[in-house]
Amino acid sequence: MRRIALALWNPIVAKEYRSRMRTWRSPVAMTVYILLLGGLGWAIFSAMSASVHSAFNQGQAASFGQGLFIYLILFQMVLLAFITPALTAGAISSERERQTIDLLFVTKLPSFSILWGKLLASMSFVLLLLLLSVPIFSLVFLFGGIELDQLVAAFLVTAVAALTLGVIGLACSTAFTRTLPATVAAYGAAFVLLAGTLLFGLLFPTDVDPNASRAPAPPAVSYLSPVLPLITIGTNQPVTWYGIRNYQGGFAGTSCSAPGPYGPTTCSPLGPNGVPIGKGGFVRAPVQPTGTIIPSGLFSGWQYWQASITLQLLLSLAALILSAVLLPPTRHLPWRRSVAGGQPRLVNP
Repeated sequence: MRRIALALWNPIVAKEYRSRMRTWRSPVAMTVYILLLGGLGWAIFSAMSASVHSAFNQGQAASFGQGLFIYLILFQMVLLAFITPALTAGAISSERERQTIDLLFVTKLPSFSILWGKLLASMSFVLLLLLLSVPIFSLVFLFGGIELDQLVAAFLVTAVAALTLGVIGLACSTAFTRTLPATVAAYGAAFVLLAGTLLFGLLFPTDVDPNASRAPAPPAVSYLSPVLPLITIGTNQPVTWYGIRNYQGGFAGTSCSAPGPYGPTTCSPLGPNGVPIGKGGFVRAPVQPTGTIIPSGLFSGWQYWQASITLQLLLSLAALILSAVLLPPTRHLPWRRSVAGGQPRLVNP
């Protein structure tokens, strides 16, 4: 029990809490964060209200609530994508620049506890920002269209995505000795996670098989981005507009051939890969997805947000292990080599 308490609360955590919250930057960052999020909500609500000349009805209010929620949750994710890498990218590299990293190594704290203390202090500030935004998101319930479980799922996706960005920034901080390249690498990784995975789904979409018994789903790599799960949570509709190759008219084209100069011409429909499917006739329309469950693929039967959280937690674990391996100043190979006298000795890298 003491080891668990020491891992969750160690001198690194206490020091980071005091040094972070005693400066003027934290209150200013929280104030700017709330002003930006609240200002966007007010601007979206004003634009939606100006587009309606008649009184609200129940359907219009629900659509207003869904639209406002989607804009707010996506904008919050973008804000956290800008804030989180900056919190952790200099966690270890700044200690090296100040030449205080050796003081951490001579303590009894293991490498994982040092990393965990830096990460916990940074993620606590991100969690505080999420809690401060709850009153703004509660205004969505005045219009309806959004349930409490949707709000909880969206905040869970956002928190896990911010955790992943924080761990990646921490890994960059341990890999680079200077804060500037670590920060650039952390923001580059954040861009790949949020936008690069979505671009992968656009460049390499899933081919539609009209003979399949299940509806097509976007590539599993695109679930790493929190954008797709957040949109599905807000709209509560299936994904039919992204990551699936366009398949119009029931078939992708026709292939016609004539057996001879006087023979009849026969045509066969082509599949999405240009391969003939059958002899003449039309191909049945592919199965359409229903609900917000992933219909096929690696995470078939899962919700989009469940698949996204699982992939991001696995990525965070891999980045945290990599950080723990890169942090110690000296590393020894795990095996021994025998010398001529038969006495084993450690082989240094």
